[in-house]
Formats: sequence, structure tokens, C-alpha cells
Amino acid sequence: MQKIINLGCKLNQYEGFCLAKKFADTPNLIIVNTCCVTKEAEIKSLRKFRSAKRQYADHKVIATGCACRLAPEKFHGADQVIDNVQRNELIKGILPEPKKSRYFLKIQDGCNGKCSYCIVAKMRDTVESKSIEEIVKEIKWAVSRGYQEVVLVGANIGLYGYDIGLQLIDLLKALSKISGLPRLRLSSLEPNFVNEDLIRCLEDLPFCRHFHLPVQSADNSILVAMKRQYDIVYLEKIVSLIAKSFTDVAIGADIIVGFPGETNYEFDNTYRFIKEQPFTHLHVFPYSPRPLTSAYILGDPIDRRTKRQRLWQLKDLIKEKNHEFRKSLLGKSFDVVIEGRDPVPKGLTDNYIKVFINGVCNTKRATIKVERVTVDKTYGTI
Repeated sequence: MQKIINLGCKLNQYEGFCLAKKFADTPNLIIVNTCCVTKEAEIKSLRKFRSAKRQYADHKVIATGCACRLAPEKFHGADQVIDNVQRNELIKGILPEPKKSRYFLKIQDGCNGKCSYCIVAKMRDTVESKSIEEIVKEIKWAVSRGYQEVVLVGANIGLYGYDIGLQLIDLLKALSKISGLPRLRLSSLEPNFVNEDLIRCLEDLPFCRHFHLPVQSADNSILVAMKRQYDIVYLEKIVSLIAKSFTDVAIGADIIVGFPGETNYEFDNTYRFIKEQPFTHLHVFPYSPRPLTSAYILGDPIDRRTKRQRLWQLKDLIKEKNHEFRKSLLGKSFDVVIEGRDPVPKGLTDNYIKVFINGVCNTKRATIKVERVTVDKTYGTI
């Protein structure tokens, strides 16, 4: 038996599935693919690792991923520890085959950002991009394996081509010339890489109308302290550009609450911005100091209760906004990729809505009409 326990981002999952394929002939193997982007992610990774050691005492257990680079000594009970840098060497030339309907395709690794809170640029400090030819070949391979959607992933996909004299728009222009493309989705994209040139490139592709922007805060003083590369005026501009360019577009964001110096005033600015702008999804994280980052010396002065209150304020807000967004889709038809059939078929629209489908659906992809929306679910018929 082989089992992989994936934690963390889509890029980490891609690499984890590649490693599982590398060791496909190794019997009785458990791979714990770790993450350390937050303190909670690191704790969860250690918990999963220790649980795997107990539950599968007669199996070989490999610990891998970013937490293994940050603190390899914490995984001393593993039969093998492979950090993400070592893993990249092991998986060269390997393409993953996860049992999913959507294919996560790694187009680049590494980040050269200086964000004060973020450990990613420390764990993945070398920007390395795949060639356009490699990516085209992998897309065609994914299509031949029956995947209905390709999600372009990386540590910072806006930096695609930084090391090889290209830009992300060069890749997108090249892909627009290929026939038979599946649905294409961008994973998280830094706000400073969103512009009119990018939008025009996306309009020439079978692009999923879904943007996820790691906004982190919508207060200028906090953005400066975080060493982000934009201000609120710029954020308003690009959100407006996205909303005007694509009908029924989903716009998601990452938000950190409780960064040192965030008083009620700064948080209220973020809350107001999210409320006033057409966001449909949020990932909200309580701030946790990460070693090796410049903000680490600031400590963690905002108490846990305050962070939780702010987190739930934003979660309640986005729940309402997401419900209103889905209600606006009633009566409209959408292409969905089927992601499950038990107990009823479930599909994902290009604009990132999970739809429960009434009736029989034996295909991997279908066109559905949105018929009913509740606070937390969307229903459609073929």
C-alpha cells in the first residue's frame, strides 16, 4: 500500500504527487507532504507525521515538503526526510497522475519577494521556470490522460519567465495559439502582476473566470509594514479592471488578520474594502510569526481572541457576499467539470462555484443551468 498525505498549496501537492510516482514501486510507503507557511500549518504537518508513524508503524514513512527544509530535526523519526529542494532534483522529468478531474501544472518555482511576514521566499528562494515547450507538452499529456481543466500553479506564477527572459503573458500568448486546449485556470496571482495586457491575453484563452489575489490587507500602513508592492488605490483599480473585463467573474483574496500594528482602525479599513469591492471568496488567516522573516522580531502582540473575532467578521461577510454572487447566477448556464458522483454528481464551474447536479451525469464535463441557491449550496440541472 502507498498513501500520500498532502498539506499546503497546490504547488506542494503537485510535487508531492510527483514524489509518490517516483516511489510507486516502493511497497508499504507513507508520504507526509508538509507545509510551514503558517505556524498552524507547521503544527498540523507535525501532527500528521506523528499520526502516520503511529498508525502505520510497519510502513516506511517519508517526510517531505517545506517544513522539512525549515526544521528537518523535527521529523527525526522518519525513515527518510526529503526537503522541497532535494525533492525537486528527485522528481525531474516526472509528471504526476492524481486521481482528480483537474490537473495542477507547475509552471515555475521560487519567489524573490521581500514580504515581511512570508517564509515562502526563504523556503523556495530560487526562481526557476519551465520552458514554454515543456508546459505545452505537459498540457497535451494531461489532456491525453482525460483531465478536463489545467490549473497553472507555482510559488509566484507572476514571476514566470523571470529566469529565462520571459513573462507570464508570453506563456499565455503561446498557449492561445494551441488548438484543443482544456479549461485553463490561474492559481493565486500577486496583485502587482494584474494589468490590461494580462487581461487581453486571458480573453484569447479558454480561461476560467476566477482570480485569486493575495491581497493580505486593505490598509495602506499595514501594507507598508508587510512590504507589499501596492496600495489601496492600485487594488481598487485592478479589481475594477477584472470585474469590467469578465461577466460573472469570481474574485477571491487572501487576508491576514492580526498583523502587528493592526488596530481596529486598520482592520476596519480592510473590512470596508472587502465589503465594497466585488469579492466572492476569501481565505482568512490569523497572523503567526514565521522564523527567518523580517516581521518575526515584531513578535505576536495581538491576542488570539481579537484575531479570531476579526477572522469570523470577514468569514461572515464573505459568506453573505458569496451567497449574493451565487444568487446572481440563477437561470444562467455554465460549463462544469465533474468532481464527484457520490451521492449525487458535483461539478465545478469555471467561476469557481461547486454545483450539485440533479439527474444522471455520466460525462466528465457538462453544461448545467443554475436552478436553486441556498446560503451554502448551489444546485443545477443538465
